[in-house]
Amino acid sequence: MNYIGMDIHKRFTFAVVKDEQGAELAKERFDNLKTNFESFLLPFKPEETKIVMESTGVWEYIYEILESMKYNVKLANPVKTKAIAYAKVKTDAVDASTLADLLRANLVAESYIPPKGVRELRELTRLRKMVTKQRTQTENRLHAVLTKKGIFIPNRTLCKKSIKFLEEFKQEPLIKEFLEVIAFQRERESEAKKRVEDASLSNKDAEILMSFPGIGSLRAMEIIAEIGEIQRFPTAEKLCNYAGLVPSIRQSGSSSHFGGLIKQASRTLKHTFVQTAWCVIRIRESNPLQEFYKKLAKKKGKQKAICATARKICCIVYAMLSKSEKYRTS
Repeated sequence: MNYIGMDIHKRFTFAVVKDEQGAELAKERFDNLKTNFESFLLPFKPEETKIVMESTGVWEYIYEILESMKYNVKLANPVKTKAIAYAKVKTDAVDASTLADLLRANLVAESYIPPKGVRELRELTRLRKMVTKQRTQTENRLHAVLTKKGIFIPNRTLCKKSIKFLEEFKQEPLIKEFLEVIAFQRERESEAKKRVEDASLSNKDAEILMSFPGIGSLRAMEIIAEIGEIQRFPTAEKLCNYAGLVPSIRQSGSSSHFGGLIKQASRTLKHTFVQTAWCVIRIRESNPLQEFYKKLAKKKGKQKAICATARKICCIVYAMLSKSEKYRTS
C-alpha cells in the first residue's frame, strides 16, 4: 500500500509518497493542474494508494480532481493535526511527510467530506446569507448618512414608504448612489432566495423540517446544508456539539468547571437554531418550548434560556431527520 501526504496551497501542491515501512518513494512540487496530478500519480494505482490532505480553503477542487481519478482521499482536520501545528521545523516537505506518516499509522483526525450535492447546497445558502448581510450593511450605512444630514425617514426601516420619501433627496449624489446600490442588492437577494426556495420544493428533508414552527423553506435548507448527512451523527448530543450548543468544560481530577458555549462549531448552524428558538417562544399560542424558555429565563436569564431552547430544538431536528417523521406535539 502507498501512502501519499499532500500539502496543498492555492497554486501548487507538495506531495510525498511512502510505503508501509515508511520509506520515501517519491516527492514532488507541482502546480494545481489535473494533468500534473495525473502525471505524479501515474506509477501509483488507485486501489493500492491512499491520499491525505489538510482541510484548507482550496481543498474542494483538488479533492474533485483526485475523486475523478478514483483515489481514496482523506481530509485531515488542521486543528487536530498537532504533529504539524506544533512542529519546530515546518516546511512544505515536512508537512507532506508528516501527513503521509499519520496516514500510514492510521492516526489522521478526519474532517467530514460532504457529497457534491450538499457542497453545492452549502454554497447556495451561504451566498444568500452573504447577499443579505451586504444589503443590511449598506442600509445601515445609509441610515448613518441620513442622520449626519439631519434627514429622518418616516419609518425605522427602509420600506417602500421610506424609499419613496428619500426619492425627494435624489439631488444629493451620495443618497442617490446608496438607493441604487440597495435596489441592486435587493434584486440579487430576491434571486438567491428564490433559488433556495425552488431547491426546497424537491427536498423531502426540507418538507419534514418545515412542519416545525419557526422553520420555513430558507431555514430548512440552511439546516440541511450545514448538517449534511444526518447518519454521520450517532446521537443528538453529537449534533448539538457540532452546532456549538453545549458548554465548554475544563476537568482535572475530581473538579469540573463548565464555561460558555464551545467556540469550535458550525456558527451558521448555531445561529439558525437560536433564531428558530426566538421564533418559537414568540408564537402567540402556548407551546412546550415556550413554557420551558419562560421557566428557565426566570432562573438563569434570557441568554442562557434561549441557548437551552435552541439545544432542545436541535435534538428535535435530529429526531425528525433520523426518523424521517414530521413534527408533532405530544
